[in-house]
Amino acid sequence: MVVEMDAKSPDGKTTFKQTAKFTFNPPKGFDMEFLSGPMVGTKHTHTYTPMGDKTKVEVAGEFKVQGLDEQATKKAALALLEEFFNEDNTALKNYK
Repeated sequence: MVVEMDAKSPDGKTTFKQTAKFTFNPPKGFDMEFLSGPMVGTKHTHTYTPMGDKTKVEVAGEFKVQGLDEQATKKAALALLEEFFNEDNTALKNYK
């Protein structure tokens, strides 16, 4: 699935468009690759491992953000992953 999304810069002041490609591998996880926008070239894989009543999520990949150094890119990637987690966690609480 290819999606175009509006996103905010790490400082939260600028909005930009970017395109991402998702390849789903249910129930094991998904791959994500940014095709356009400031994160073009970023690729990461999310792998889910059932652990009883919990699920372990592992993320591996390469994160790139145009105009940011390595430390700032790491901070932006962690913020993005935290946003994913919070959105998923909220959705799961509403799942019946």
